[in-house]
Amino acid sequence: MVQVHTCVSVHCDQCRGSLGSPGFEAHYATEDAALDAAAAAGWLVGPGGRLWCSACGPVLTCEVEGHRFSPWRHPVISDGRPVLSDYRHCRRCCLEESRPARWLIGARPERGKSTAAGALLAAGTDVAEVAR
Repeated sequence: MVQVHTCVSVHCDQCRGSLGSPGFEAHYATEDAALDAAAAAGWLVGPGGRLWCSACGPVLTCEVEGHRFSPWRHPVISDGRPVLSDYRHCRRCCLEESRPARWLIGARPERGKSTAAGALLAAGTDVAEVAR
């Protein structure tokens, strides 16, 4: 017996990937069921009703609306020595940014670069590392 089945699948308008797992395209009985599954999987609806997967959606949203960055972080190495850069990340698309540590470039008037370099050397930091 031959039976005809009509179903709905969801594809990203950016990368053309399908909703489902790798190597498996999910099929749904109705458009509403497909869109509910896409929303549950983190898919977004972009301008003009375009569907974006959970990987493309955050990146494209940040391109339009800008990033949602965390505050700058000033990590410390486990042995107590300061690191040479600060970092932050976008809470939406996970983009990471770094910059030279504020104390290293003299942003704090009481500690210029030469004072900061001296502190690193006193803490046992390698001279080549301080020069970077």
